[in-house]
Amino acid sequence: MFIVKYYLLGAVVSLLAAIYTPPMMVSILLLWVSLSLALVSVAYLFDFPSLFRKSQDGKIVWWIRWAFIPFLLGARAYNAWERRHDSVPPIQQVRDQLYLSRRLFPSDLEFLESHDISCIVDVTAEFAGLESATTDKQFNYLSIPVLDHKTPTLARLRHAINWIDTQVTCGRSVVVHCALGRGRSVFVVAAYLLSKDPSLSVESVMQKISSVRQTARLNHLQMKVLQAISEKGVLALGDTAWLVVNPVAGGGKWQQYEQQVIRELTKKYCLSIHQTDETTSAEMLTEQAKENDVSQVMVSGGDGTVTEVASQLVDTEIKLGIIPLGTANSLCHVLYGIGSKLSPVEKACEAILSGNSQRIDTAACNQRLILMVLGIGLEQKMVEHAQREEKNTFGQIAYLTGFFNALISEETQTLHVEMEGGGQAPHEQPFDGQAIEVHSFVVANTAPFSTVLAQGGGQPQPDDGQLHITYLDNTESLGGRLVALSDLTLTGIGGQEQSNLFQSAKATQVTIKSPKPIDYVIDGELYSDSCLEIEIHPQSLSVFVPK
Repeated sequence: MFIVKYYLLGAVVSLLAAIYTPPMMVSILLLWVSLSLALVSVAYLFDFPSLFRKSQDGKIVWWIRWAFIPFLLGARAYNAWERRHDSVPPIQQVRDQLYLSRRLFPSDLEFLESHDISCIVDVTAEFAGLESATTDKQFNYLSIPVLDHKTPTLARLRHAINWIDTQVTCGRSVVVHCALGRGRSVFVVAAYLLSKDPSLSVESVMQKISSVRQTARLNHLQMKVLQAISEKGVLALGDTAWLVVNPVAGGGKWQQYEQQVIRELTKKYCLSIHQTDETTSAEMLTEQAKENDVSQVMVSGGDGTVTEVASQLVDTEIKLGIIPLGTANSLCHVLYGIGSKLSPVEKACEAILSGNSQRIDTAACNQRLILMVLGIGLEQKMVEHAQREEKNTFGQIAYLTGFFNALISEETQTLHVEMEGGGQAPHEQPFDGQAIEVHSFVVANTAPFSTVLAQGGGQPQPDDGQLHITYLDNTESLGGRLVALSDLTLTGIGGQEQSNLFQSAKATQVTIKSPKPIDYVIDGELYSDSCLEIEIHPQSLSVFVPK
């Protein structure tokens, strides 16, 4: 490429000048210039914009900035001269909600605010992003590093296209910028317009952009690449993923993680984002997704929201992706591992983007879906005590408080339990078909080790085709209940195969009756019935899981 010749020539001339220039300080400065231009030449020769180490938030680390100061000073001076003599406004509207611009500066903030532009696509590799975009929450920002006069990789281009379309679909306006708004940004905007209307030609799109921004001009390489990818039909938008969001789950975590989720998932998908409210449930939104024939539905929220969405996807081929932004998110703990607690968005998006899926079991109680556990006694009381306000304030600590309150209670419940299929574990007192008095009775489809009350026979697996029953009979003393829980915890962490103090069994169907109404909880939601009919539905739900 022609520009590389100038950078290489500058590097060689600076090196020779450094060798033959006696003053040490001058020689060092010339060596610095030579190194800077040599590194830039390497970046261009290998099309390696990552050499500038520009992060996703548009920042460039200090030591890179120092290494490239000679190059950057020259680039800034050239761009300043060109901007001063530019014949077009800095920012121009190409179509509804889409703008084209040269590099953004603080002086452009007034224009951005007055035109309600909240999303920025930065296509430069050599310059840090607009500080207000990378440090404040005023703007949503996407960095697609591209070297000047070059084109983005197809993967990065598709990411930019999906991201722009998702933001526009959400009702936001987007500005795409490079250094001067003539080449790289024009390339991305042209690609987006072609992706929205495949019937358009490259020439017609370029004429449309040039009619708005007369300085827009792609070089020979950029035109050749744009023409090639357009003819191959690889500019189509990514598959649409329907994203159902509970914005109040986890104390409003969606507001905190929304842009991170969009930035990650648009690497592969265009997102159609729909939020629940007082009149619109997650079930209703998922029904709409099915009517739109989507192949994947993502859900962001807690266990209750996930259950609502999954209830509409059982026995379908639609894949479910889960973004764990609730309080407990027990299913993600099982599917993604303990890492989902530390980095929920990263782990979830990694699993979804992998494209890897697994069919897991679901269960039903009186036609209500069970993904994780049904609990009577301690489990139900724990959730009942953990009110929404406490969960929003204290997170999972609210459940611990509720569990302690339930544990110290002397309350028990008499249940008549009948089972079919599976088979109970060898205990001295079998309970199938008998009336039992219990402090805790749990029927689990699957559960992580942290759901202690479900671990009587070891950790339930999500695809074993079994219901896992664990219960604690009437233990009058608090000390006895604490000892039993300690024994159960040892089972949960793999210290023993099954609990010695909790009863456990496996079945495919369970019927539970009681002389009085049974208060119970399913995956965090409270219910009450006089009879519970529970059955397993093997491999009835397809979910994204890590490879």
